[in-house]
Amino acid sequence: MDQNKGFRALASLVLGRDLCTTCGACAWICPYLDAFSARIVRLHDCDLAEGRCYAHCPRTGLELSHLNEKRFGLRDVPVKLGFYSKILMARAQDPGVLERAQTGGVVSSLVAMALEEGIVDAALLTRVGKDLLPSGKIATSREEVLECAGSSYVASPSLATLNRGPWDGVGRISVVGVPCQVLALEKMKSCDLIQDAPARKVVLSIGLFCTWALSYGPFINFLRQRIPWETVESMDISPPPERILRLKTSDGTREFPVEEIRPFIQPACAFCADMSSELADLSVGTVEGEPGWNTLILRTEAGESLLEKAITQGILEVKALPADYLEHLVEASILKKRRALERLRNMEEKEFKYLKADSSWLEAVESGPKRGEP
Repeated sequence: MDQNKGFRALASLVLGRDLCTTCGACAWICPYLDAFSARIVRLHDCDLAEGRCYAHCPRTGLELSHLNEKRFGLRDVPVKLGFYSKILMARAQDPGVLERAQTGGVVSSLVAMALEEGIVDAALLTRVGKDLLPSGKIATSREEVLECAGSSYVASPSLATLNRGPWDGVGRISVVGVPCQVLALEKMKSCDLIQDAPARKVVLSIGLFCTWALSYGPFINFLRQRIPWETVESMDISPPPERILRLKTSDGTREFPVEEIRPFIQPACAFCADMSSELADLSVGTVEGEPGWNTLILRTEAGESLLEKAITQGILEVKALPADYLEHLVEASILKKRRALERLRNMEEKEFKYLKADSSWLEAVESGPKRGEP
């Protein structure tokens, strides 16, 4: 077992095995790791025995009980969807938000309101830029938030922007990210290798549901060979059983079965056991079968307070999530955990088994609902 907890261990256990999630948590904190073209690039070697790059990574040692205790005050939380107080359906009321949103506009609405109400001074989001390249974006206004609406389904090292800033004059930050980024964010906030890290200014995290993310380079090459990809304006993937990637271009809509882009899914996603960003203040996803609505999972007082303000101001419409939709959500979450555990068990490299959970958590995953079961 490599006792190094610095760059060399990160390179050996994660980067060198193509198991990086591209969250960006290790980049732009030293001269040795950079975020470039939606991937992490090693510029130089480093012999430090301990470093933030290793400490921040969501694929190095992950003590679930420890993180849950620090986040929610509980070592044992419900296994199916993590700790939460309430699950609802929600959608934005502003037609201008709905027009630009991926689904129900909940994330854009909440972030814009948090900025306008002074709950946060700035927000870290992901924006799809030139050549469909995603990257971190610091937003301080509603218009900048709306520029980031929509998904590219491509992994983005957005947390590198949290590391680099600039955050001059910013005291409170909101971060929107996928599960690996939310996990990394919690590790960054508790890392004691530096006391004035920007992550310690994060007071609100909004987690996105995620089953996988694509590697930028291979996916763009795929598009280049099939369509005038520079004309792509937005993209969406329909829910099962259809599973079609639809790209809206200036010349119309092009469609591809999701199976054609599966080869471009990041290898690291196969080892992710979190579908709903279980360490976020609140989590947001799509309600399958209810177009235009988001699933909303409230997990902390910060998340509940934000929603209450949004309802009071008429920014969001909410209603109960039907029992059969919740059942499907639980099934999908458990299935992702079970697949990740199975792949971890099958790995020959024992030292990469980053996920450390107690026996009751493991047993609950194994005994959880199976697809097709009542």
